[in-house]
Amino acid sequence: MDDPYRFSQQTGVCPRCQNETASDGELGRLVCVRGCGEWYSREELAEKLAWDEVHQRPAGIGMDGQRAHATPWPWGPALCPICQSEMSIGFRAELRFDYCGQHGVWLDAGEIERFAQIFMLS
Repeated sequence: MDDPYRFSQQTGVCPRCQNETASDGELGRLVCVRGCGEWYSREELAEKLAWDEVHQRPAGIGMDGQRAHATPWPWGPALCPICQSEMSIGFRAELRFDYCGQHGVWLDAGEIERFAQIFMLS
């Protein structure tokens, strides 16, 4: 019998365009069918990096020496593709990303390289 949690992660909803996401079989990743970005599950990321580095990372310091406040601009709050709850915003080394503390990380198109570099994802 299939694990229902794993089965539920074969598709999802893109937090940007609200269209379908589909698994491409790589790193438990869901990819927006319109190219908005990629979803990485917490379980898969936890095997590659310390989840606390993503989940509990405080906002960074801006160029002016002040605490940077990550905002959802230019989009509204993103919803988790799995549970549809509003995601938190992570900010590290000038990279802004959305994450659900229970399910994973959403990276907009083109952000995976920078995310991997920052978190040393191999």
